[in-house]
Amino acid sequence: MPRPSVPGLSRSLLLLAMSVAVGSAVQGPLVARPAADPPPAANVVVAAAVKIAAAEHKVVWVHFGASWCGWCHKLDAMFASAEVGPILAKHFVLTALTVDESADKKALENAGAAAYRDSLGAANAGLPYFAFLDAAGKKLGDSNSMPDGSNIGYPGNPKEDDAFMALLAEVSPSLTAAERATIAAYIATHP
Repeated sequence: MPRPSVPGLSRSLLLLAMSVAVGSAVQGPLVARPAADPPPAANVVVAAAVKIAAAEHKVVWVHFGASWCGWCHKLDAMFASAEVGPILAKHFVLTALTVDESADKKALENAGAAAYRDSLGAANAGLPYFAFLDAAGKKLGDSNSMPDGSNIGYPGNPKEDDAFMALLAEVSPSLTAAERATIAAYIATHP
């Protein structure tokens, strides 16, 4: 299932990685599940994201998800929302990697994405799982940020909302108070 686009934003990390792989200029939605056959390898996608983050002074937000994951779709909707999408795009290079597909949809997965997720410490985290990387590719934090160390996923209750907002403040201190308030209001009204 294709990911939603963010109106007015033409750079797609995933499509940029695909254009690098095939040698053509491609523009499209900010966040998209792979449409290429096969999808670009995780290392290609992440390397492109890190390069953009370094050039634009942003943090890489790597989202691991699957077509069957309802909570992943909620996170996608937040990325694409008119309220929050532009704020996130201002501070983050939003990057989608597909993992854990059912046997009949394995072709949707980014090669190496599951191993990369596991290397970030999320072998048993569930989906969606996300990690934040600096402009050198070093992990700044991840969604295993609940008080007990479990995965936030998409925040769906006040305790998860609080952990999510604390994580965003930690990994992207450039978010303004007004931007944080907008994000908090969105997740509180879109559980």
